[in-house]
Amino acid sequence: MKLSTICLAGLASATEKKVPPRHPTDRLNRLVEFSQEILQSEDFRFFDQRWIKKWENKFSNNAGRMGKVFERCGFYDESLEHGGPAVDRKRRDLDFDRYNREDPCEGMKQIITGFRKWSERYISKCSGQRNYQYQVVRMGKWAKKWNEGKG
Repeated sequence: MKLSTICLAGLASATEKKVPPRHPTDRLNRLVEFSQEILQSEDFRFFDQRWIKKWENKFSNNAGRMGKVFERCGFYDESLEHGGPAVDRKRRDLDFDRYNREDPCEGMKQIITGFRKWSERYISKCSGQRNYQYQVVRMGKWAKKWNEGKG
């Protein structure tokens, strides 16, 4: 009897999520933290500090815009994996909890991709994203700048 109770308790805890779901604004803030972390890393110590500050502000300001759009018309349903996407959207894997810290170029690419995927998941139904893909286009331009070394 005791063994069956322990087994049932173990099965119940195994099906529960180990990490609580994160709200989209938490995920967005985490992306900003990552961008600042990588720009302040040892790899960028020889870069002009004005250039680093410019990029920190770009990431922060853009996240602020994205957050305001999300508050106005964003999609989030905590019962769904990652809070979305909307029913008519195909599943996309998002991993906002890590990036490549060993290779700053790859890490920055992953962070920029994270911003793009965040917009596709949480604000794709908002008019600017739906009609003009503002964030997707912006992240494409930023990725291109970083890939060409013109950041």
